[in-house]
Amino acid sequence: MLTLFKQNKMYRVFLMYQFFSAIGGSMFSMFILLSIHLIYENPIYTGIAGFLTAAPWIFSFAVGPIVDRYNKIAIMRLTTFLEFLVLSLLAFTPLQEGFGAPFMFAVIFLYNIAALFENPASTALLPQIVSEEKIMEANALINIIAMAGGVVIAAVLFNALRDNINFSFLYGFSAAFLAITFMVSLFLRNPAGNKNTKKASSLKYISDLKEGAQFIRRNILLYITIALVAMEFFGEIAYINRPMFLEYHVGAQGYIVFTVMGLIGGIAASYFVGAMGSRFKLGWFAFVLLLLAGVVRIVFVFVLPNLYIGGLVIMVIYVALASSVDIIFQSLNQKIPPEDMVGRVATISTTFVAIAVTIGALVGGFLGSVVPEVGHIFVFQGASYVMIGVLIIFVPRFRKLPRMTEIVKGDL
Repeated sequence: MLTLFKQNKMYRVFLMYQFFSAIGGSMFSMFILLSIHLIYENPIYTGIAGFLTAAPWIFSFAVGPIVDRYNKIAIMRLTTFLEFLVLSLLAFTPLQEGFGAPFMFAVIFLYNIAALFENPASTALLPQIVSEEKIMEANALINIIAMAGGVVIAAVLFNALRDNINFSFLYGFSAAFLAITFMVSLFLRNPAGNKNTKKASSLKYISDLKEGAQFIRRNILLYITIALVAMEFFGEIAYINRPMFLEYHVGAQGYIVFTVMGLIGGIAASYFVGAMGSRFKLGWFAFVLLLLAGVVRIVFVFVLPNLYIGGLVIMVIYVALASSVDIIFQSLNQKIPPEDMVGRVATISTTFVAIAVTIGALVGGFLGSVVPEVGHIFVFQGASYVMIGVLIIFVPRFRKLPRMTEIVKGDL
């Protein structure tokens, strides 16, 4: 991974962009649900916030042709600037007090509309600046650097806000990092020979989307998308109830600590997959990871109420396992499609995932208000991950997935 960093100048700039973007975005994502929960103490409101976070992503399929044909770096610059403006508004406490929950819901919705374009643009840009065999390593290093920054920042914030969580300060903090992200994006340059920027006048949405959908349907990406949809649906049900579960057992400050442990787990996963992932056959590798993630999630529910340190350790292990699966699936979405189809494939997949997440958010909000013991929701999530792993390994094409270095672009 370090060799890639040393030898590829544009990847280094891209890595810096992802670093600051991840810090700005993750601070917002980490605390928005907690703030909604603490301010209103209503699981339905938390569910609405989760729904509004995911709802814009339902329209990802319409973004794909734009990402594939327009200048990806220009899209990243514009949307990052919009994200900065939106979070700057949220940082003003009087606006929150004056307009209340509807204002916060509107900010969540607008922020995610901007991210709807930014994320697939950066996803589609990566295969153009690194070689095919280095994609998984590149994704792993991006995750490591972003999560490491998140750990440091979260630790600083924990000490600064030990006695009082000032959410306006946190949102202003996020906005500042997004401003830095925008400035770094000015140093990004289109790769030599990039032809996407020359096709803007010939957009044919229906044919482009149909082509991307057909590509997914006829290869292994279909099963990967189905697995992602199921994982994100059950994961979102638990995620919506995580603030209530952790705040009850470890308090608001403990929520921050466990969030940091999640980041550390993500770093561990990124290092492991980046350094070792290419040695395993990906079908069986993902199967084992899913089974372990499900079991560990169930164990977490029973350990946390009785052993704080044990809960922290298990949190790291769970996130490491689940994040490893995410990195593998993301890398396959970039590795398998032809270069000029990565954006469409990624956004079509994201649309189905977003539908599952929006439904999961509403279901999670409802279950959080009616289930007597919220821990049962996390047990249900763990059991679902085990079931997903068992089901996908019975698919011959998934079971026969080769090592990442053996995959040919456009194949499978």
